[in-house]
Amino acid sequence: IDHIGILFFPGELIFRIIGRLALPIFAYQLSIGYQYTSDKNRYLSRLWVFALLSQIPYSLAFQTLDLNILFVLFLSLFMIHQYANKRYYAVPFIIGLVVLFEWMSSVPSFSYGLYALLLPFFFYLFRAYKPYALFTLSLVTVLEIFGASHPIQLFAIVGFLLCLYIPVDKWRIKLNKYVFYWFYPIHLLALWGIERLFFQ
Repeated sequence: IDHIGILFFPGELIFRIIGRLALPIFAYQLSIGYQYTSDKNRYLSRLWVFALLSQIPYSLAFQTLDLNILFVLFLSLFMIHQYANKRYYAVPFIIGLVVLFEWMSSVPSFSYGLYALLLPFFFYLFRAYKPYALFTLSLVTVLEIFGASHPIQLFAIVGFLLCLYIPVDKWRIKLNKYVFYWFYPIHLLALWGIERLFFQ
């Protein structure tokens, strides 16, 4: 919905408001996936492969050389993995890497940058303390709003509430896990094709 709004209805704010729920849900599911996956290295490898597969569709759809969201989510998952294995020194290093990419105008930046890096990490860090998680995630979002001048990001807090306080057992959808991985690059290609056919 968010991508449809960006590409086809840039003046309609409702698409972007609904779209603010997406990143919190991705971040939450990433932290949950890490806790329950049977092979954490394979989980990391899978996310890296789909980040690479999605880059060309992402660049075509949005006419950018910046890196798609899966790259920064991969780094966040890697940071969670290092923290979980008590390699705490890796956390500031990964944060510094993403910040460096944001500051350097000569290199592609990560989609959502430091903000997207921290959301899954804080979901994981405060997984047993929902009020702490909500406070920290909301604080990071407010800082992102001031830093990036995107007040619409405030609606992401609704996404945090849904993830933390809606009982997930009643909403479980049983599909092959690769359906969700493949959806990302395929929907970007589809939107790019529609734009090329009907909006140019």
